[in-house]
Amino acid sequence: MKKTMHLWDIIFMNVAAIIGLRWLPIAAGYGASAIFYWVIGALIFFIPLGLISSELATAWPDEGGLYVWVKTAYGERPAFITAWFYWINSFFYWPSLFTFMAVTATFLINPALAKNKYLICGMVLIGVWSITLLNIRGMSALKLLSKLSSLLGIILPVIIIIVLGFGSAIFMKSPIPTHYTLSSWIPHLGSVTNIAMLSALMFSMAGIELTPTLAGETVEPQKTFPRAILISAIIIVLTYIIATVAITLIIAPEKIGAASGIMDALYLIAHEIHLPFLVPIMAVMIVLGNLGGASAWLVAPIKMLFESCKGGILPNFLIKLNKNDMPANAILMQASIVTVIVLFIALLPSVNVFYETLLIMTTITYFIPYLFMFTSFLKLRKTHPDQPRPCRVPGGAFVARLCVALGLLSVLSAMILPFVIPPADINDPFHILIYRLELGGGAGIFMIIGYWLYWRHERKQKIALK
Repeated sequence: MKKTMHLWDIIFMNVAAIIGLRWLPIAAGYGASAIFYWVIGALIFFIPLGLISSELATAWPDEGGLYVWVKTAYGERPAFITAWFYWINSFFYWPSLFTFMAVTATFLINPALAKNKYLICGMVLIGVWSITLLNIRGMSALKLLSKLSSLLGIILPVIIIIVLGFGSAIFMKSPIPTHYTLSSWIPHLGSVTNIAMLSALMFSMAGIELTPTLAGETVEPQKTFPRAILISAIIIVLTYIIATVAITLIIAPEKIGAASGIMDALYLIAHEIHLPFLVPIMAVMIVLGNLGGASAWLVAPIKMLFESCKGGILPNFLIKLNKNDMPANAILMQASIVTVIVLFIALLPSVNVFYETLLIMTTITYFIPYLFMFTSFLKLRKTHPDQPRPCRVPGGAFVARLCVALGLLSVLSAMILPFVIPPADINDPFHILIYRLELGGGAGIFMIIGYWLYWRHERKQKIALK
């Protein structure tokens, strides 16, 4: 195989795959201390994850990535659960992304509509089913939309936010509503709420395990990946920090909504500089940009599950392809499940709360495969010590174990703490119950279904051998 990937190719892929505009208002809601969270998140999660996945990818460069690593370490069943939760994750990631887009789209009409949860839920469901039907038809226009999503949904909006934020403070001398003092930079680490905040932001840095699967096409992977991870971490953290600070220079942290924070800030500054037309332009850019990402996330997890788990584990009707070579039944079932989730989560009191709940569920379901990956790393070092590893975690066994310990601690914190500590907006027993049922029950039900599917598959195999 010809090696065509170089250092900056990997770096740019990491940056494009990981940076997400919608994480900025969540961080900005914590004011000056958000800088601390971004840096610590990179040190205890992003860098360990990158180093471990680089070693595993260069040692087992087969197509399938995380699925292959877990299968080699623990066998077919845990590997299936790993791929299964990659798909289940999209059930929550997808509506959370459409919620962000729906709230953004309301700024084209009336920003006050962003707080109407029934309107937002309706817009989410319309968006979900529209993209579902378009993907079933295999429309080529969605491919172009996906290519434009990075430019429209990330790069240009981030640049505009940074220019407007710092421009308002430096050139327009607008009052800065956020206190930037030494005491405000460092949060109270004894607060469980603040630790939960750190755990939530770590999800915004997840995904770096995908690029090391290109190790076979990378020049000198043993040198390229550690350097790419370090440089990517610096670029990603600096981008998050600068853009977060830019938002806090415009709007006070306590007024920033998780779903509408970016548009709230843009609305304020655009009217202050007498350029209100910037608001609808930015709204269109962000919606169109994220629409491409939503389309890609609709099909990609399904196809990864099907390709990784061949052999009759899933029902035949689910994996059947239509004339457009699309898994239509699986896509329709996915949209139906997402619809039920959205209707159930609409029982929560506000748009911000059900948006935050969807993000937390996305984090939990996405991090379950990480638990398998981190433990697989240590087991594979014991069971396959002679396997060539072109890229090893530097620093010997101690640093390797430290990376695993930090990774597991980070992931478990991100999964457990949000369940223990509901969002601040949830303050009555009924809504707390709904919130916890969504978190604990959702992940638990899908775990049971996954294991039942595999048990059913094993049972059929045993019957066939008799």
